[in-house]
Amino acid sequence: MENLISIVESFWRPIANFGPKIPVVIISLIVGYFIIQIITAILNRALKFSRMPRALVSVVASLALIVMWVILFAEIARQLGMGSLAVTISGSLAVLALALASGAAGLASDVISGVFLARDPDFEIGYRIKVGEVTGIVHSVDIRKIRVVDESGVVYVFPNGKLDKDGWQVISRDVEDNKIDIKKFLARKLNKHKE
Repeated sequence: MENLISIVESFWRPIANFGPKIPVVIISLIVGYFIIQIITAILNRALKFSRMPRALVSVVASLALIVMWVILFAEIARQLGMGSLAVTISGSLAVLALALASGAAGLASDVISGVFLARDPDFEIGYRIKVGEVTGIVHSVDIRKIRVVDESGVVYVFPNGKLDKDGWQVISRDVEDNKIDIKKFLARKLNKHKE
């Protein structure tokens, strides 16, 4: 009977220790979320006014967002008394940086390719390009993927590494003529199909 009580106590004690910390963690998560939103808005506004290409702006903003969330979760783990988990989470930033620096396959390769594409003068949001057999307008670029919209409204998603490795053709650099409001474009297409 004593063994059973000691087993129950060994499981109950850590749970009882977390109980009083839960309200603080919830408040920290809410405050952290709002701080991340504010910093992201300020960063996006500052990057808009910088002379960086728009594609690079979205890559930098995505990386900053990931780093902020990792830091928030590390802080929450520390508040819960899980110092080793907080160190592990913080260490994941170092591993991510190492993977990016070494050009690891997959995710890191796409991220690195995205940065190089974003800095390329022949690649910009709004340019009309050809990738393989697909011709369309570069609609968006994020940390891993590029979205190209063709004239019929089909959105093609390419990993950044594919464009960096296989290349692309620039059909038109005239951004104003190539702009597409994707929501309006797709709404028109849906209306045509209804008629």
